[in-house]
Amino acid sequence: MKTAHFQSFIDDSEPDAGPARLSALRKAISGAQLSGFLVPRSDVHQGEYVAKRDERLAWLTGFTGSAGFCAVLPDVAGVFVDGRYRVQVKVQTNAAFTPVDWPETSLPDWLQKNLQTGTIGFDPWLHSWGEIKANREVLGENGIQMRPNANLIDQIWTDRPDPPNAQAYAYPDDYAGETHSYKRTRLAEMLRDNAQDTAILTLPDSIVWLLNMRGSDVTHVPLVHSFAFLHADASVDLFIA
Repeated sequence: MKTAHFQSFIDDSEPDAGPARLSALRKAISGAQLSGFLVPRSDVHQGEYVAKRDERLAWLTGFTGSAGFCAVLPDVAGVFVDGRYRVQVKVQTNAAFTPVDWPETSLPDWLQKNLQTGTIGFDPWLHSWGEIKANREVLGENGIQMRPNANLIDQIWTDRPDPPNAQAYAYPDDYAGETHSYKRTRLAEMLRDNAQDTAILTLPDSIVWLLNMRGSDVTHVPLVHSFAFLHADASVDLFIA
């Protein structure tokens, strides 16, 4: 059964919880033999919309904006936000966190200023290959390494929400405008025209559009957390947790 969730503008951030959570994270960082750890706002799909259990940045810092990340070091924790959120981040975070104007200040520049040498851990599911590659190229020349690691936030977030388990459902063709068969055929033709065998789809937005499927894994957004392979013969392999 589909359930309606009406939007609320209540600020449910918990800035006062930040210092204790930051202390627990620093203990986990030390235990992992790291010098620091990155906490992005993104989930494994690298999209804008995340489920409650994936709001790691908000849980740690109190900041609830739709973009940003935190770099946690032994003596400083920078919350990197763009121009949209520079007032909000100061309101929602505790003084234990330092707002950083991003992208004016890049992560490599900030790390070189505040760390000099060491190893920064990151969850490889939550960062793009291009992002890590670019940071490694700059940091590696200056004595700072980046190392994939289990997500330390998940280890200390003891009351982390359960994964969404709502049922996916078919979206009527009359509303979608095209059948999923037509969409698959059309995109498969583009693959063949470019001599490609398969497209890997990681964004749930794209997948629910392609397959005329909807869900409620994220509040207010009809997404189904999934990955998919679209093949040149128009067949699809769909992966839903």
